[in-house]
Amino acid sequence: MSEVEFLGFVDNTYPNVPYAGKRKSNYIDLPNSHYDPIEGQRVMETQLELLASLERYGLDGAVFSEQHNGPIGLLGNPMLAGAWLAARTERIKIVVNGPLLNAYQNPVRLAEEIAMVDTMSKGRLMVGFPMGHGMQHHSTGINPATARERHREAHDLLVKALRDPGPFEWQGKYFNIPYVNLWPRPMHDLEFIMPGGGSLETLKLAAERRYTYQNALAPWPSMVKTLERFRELCREAGYEPDPRQSAAVISVHVAETDKTARREVEALELWNYQNYFRSVSHDNFPPGYVSVASLRAARSGGYRSTPITEMTYDDLLENRWLISGSPETVTARLSEAVEELGAGRIIMSVSNGIKPRWMVDKSLGLFAEQVLPHFRPSGKPLSAGTELPGYTTNLEYAVKRRKDAPAPTAARDGYLIDVTKADLDGVDARVEPWPPAQTG
Repeated sequence: MSEVEFLGFVDNTYPNVPYAGKRKSNYIDLPNSHYDPIEGQRVMETQLELLASLERYGLDGAVFSEQHNGPIGLLGNPMLAGAWLAARTERIKIVVNGPLLNAYQNPVRLAEEIAMVDTMSKGRLMVGFPMGHGMQHHSTGINPATARERHREAHDLLVKALRDPGPFEWQGKYFNIPYVNLWPRPMHDLEFIMPGGGSLETLKLAAERRYTYQNALAPWPSMVKTLERFRELCREAGYEPDPRQSAAVISVHVAETDKTARREVEALELWNYQNYFRSVSHDNFPPGYVSVASLRAARSGGYRSTPITEMTYDDLLENRWLISGSPETVTARLSEAVEELGAGRIIMSVSNGIKPRWMVDKSLGLFAEQVLPHFRPSGKPLSAGTELPGYTTNLEYAVKRRKDAPAPTAARDGYLIDVTKADLDGVDARVEPWPPAQTG
């Protein structure tokens, strides 16, 4: 239990919209005439400030996602938020989950953004590779029938660009790039998350690549079964999975008593599931978006097989999609969830944008002081004492920097000279004759 990682997830739903049940869904085509820029500023600032505050509460990571074309979220480019967070935090992991690969014309462009944010954060970045909601494909213009295949190739190219020396050539079905040569390169060997709804394709990919697999929005027995199946696939791939490769998303709210918690968040959670998650089946699963086998599995008890918009507060508690109550209740329920899931990472949804800021802060304070110590008797986040890949002082820079890097040179008076020594009296800055002597 003491090694379970707790990551705080904060989304930025725009709340002041018509009830989604009146129009089947607020995805895709809700007119943006409903949008107020002043309210939008408030939503964005609240999300970013909450994400930065998670470090103070002692959580291990700050998680956020990318959304398009509607009020479900206002971060069209989460890498920008990652850069903002890197500048305002010191040690907490920054978990961009995702970016959407299919929203990029060229995944190498995304690889550059990832490497930049990892450098800015001194090596604290984690990245998720969700396919994205089926509804997202209406805004990206990607054919859902080829979206999964394109996503897989984009994923393979991006990971190779981040991990392998360049330049190299990439010739594929969707991307043809003669020179893939990433500058800057990431600060560290990045950890990746593969969110999924239980499809065998995603489970196999995560297991083969040794990624973290994240499960959500499925009935509790299905989530338990899916994570166990994932661990079996890891073993079939020839290794024993790290517990932190198994992750689950659970909304968490802590109040003084169970009764107070219910009074505070019941209506807010109902709003969330009746508006945020409401969408019709052909938008969730457009033709070709998942394989026939995966769709059949989802319909028989997997991702979104439960009628989300009809769930009550008690249904949410029973399915463990929400753990809400007093510190004692939340501690007990979280302990049970971790044990049953075998999860080494809990992604706690602390705010979807509808919960008022004061309530989020109160819940986080109670969690940090009366729940988290049960899982973290040391009183410190798991990253405490771990050296960051980057540097924070001039001394660290001098010790850690690459020693075999070539000196910056320029041609002068028949020599290449080391320009960092050119202004020093009595120092020979010459490196080699230039131009080289002609032979033959």
